[in-house]
Amino acid sequence: MWNPPVIRGTEEGHRQATWAELFFDLIFVVAVAQLATRLFEDVSWSGVALYAFVYLPIWLSWVVATFYANRFDTDDLAQRLITFGQMLTVAAIAASVAEGRGTQFAVSLAVFRLLVAISYLRVRVALPEARTLANRMIALMVGSAGIWILSTAVEGNARRAAWAVAILLELAVPFLPSSRKRMATVPLQLDHLPERFGLFTIIVLGETVLAVVTGVAEAHLVASAAIFGAIGLTMSFSLWWIYFEGVTAGSLRPSGRIRRIGWVLAHAPLVISITALGVGIEEAVLTHSGHELETSHAVLLFGSLATALLSLGLLMVLENPDKPWTPVLLGRFPAIIAVVAIGLLPISAQAVLTGLALVTAAQAIADVRSRRQVLTAQAS
Repeated sequence: MWNPPVIRGTEEGHRQATWAELFFDLIFVVAVAQLATRLFEDVSWSGVALYAFVYLPIWLSWVVATFYANRFDTDDLAQRLITFGQMLTVAAIAASVAEGRGTQFAVSLAVFRLLVAISYLRVRVALPEARTLANRMIALMVGSAGIWILSTAVEGNARRAAWAVAILLELAVPFLPSSRKRMATVPLQLDHLPERFGLFTIIVLGETVLAVVTGVAEAHLVASAAIFGAIGLTMSFSLWWIYFEGVTAGSLRPSGRIRRIGWVLAHAPLVISITALGVGIEEAVLTHSGHELETSHAVLLFGSLATALLSLGLLMVLENPDKPWTPVLLGRFPAIIAVVAIGLLPISAQAVLTGLALVTAAQAIADVRSRRQVLTAQAS
């Protein structure tokens, strides 16, 4: 019941996500849904920027908790209580997003990080060989939490600047040579990590399904909306196919530590853009048949899809260090250019959806074929 943390990276065999981890992920579904709702209500340039800015620290919350669990989790009673506390803070974060309460948002993020620090404090006590890493993570989490709390004392741009400092601190510290040296002392469980990031990707792909279903339910011409909603969903299916065939199918073992950090961070634009894509598809489904999308809606739709395709290419490059990066990334530009061009055409929203769906499906087929050719060559 009360088990101290252990180093999980030295264990052999495949490790699956625990029920507690899956339950933990579930609460982030609510947060992602609230982010999508806020974006749907404001798709202006400032609305999109604020959406991405608020999304990033929520995603980083999931990341720091996931990395702790990957390295040390024993799923004992103490850690379950800490995880339950983290889930409550994520619920508070989701509520603050829904209601636009910046102070509640900042305090909730701070409390989440302090709970992560408590987890690492347990590591510091139980595992002397992991103490240097635990010390660094405790300092990072407490420092970040302090900035989030201090941000509540100011308003407007000053508050957003403080939030940016906290976000940049969490993004930058893992790249420091001293941090990478400390992380190297405690190995990751590399079979477990791609599964966890894949599960979060499933969450955001599921949000696109919810957005389309909502759009179809609210549309005036239900039959037409259902048809083009289904067409829009093929984009989600294509992105799912690309990700789970071309990204998590590989192993991160040959990769260096900086490359692994880059692999993790490349998921940020991916999940942010996929969630936004769901909102863009919903806006297109709600547009009257034969009418063009509003400019802001069109930019959201093709911009989020282009970002998702580029992020997937970047992930493939980072996961396969022996493969030249130029063919992978440059090979995506025809699809990205086509996506932007279709989005800018003065055609109906339904035609835009159809065109983007066809381009995404073509890219999925190309990526899957390339991946399977590689696997065939490796097998022979």
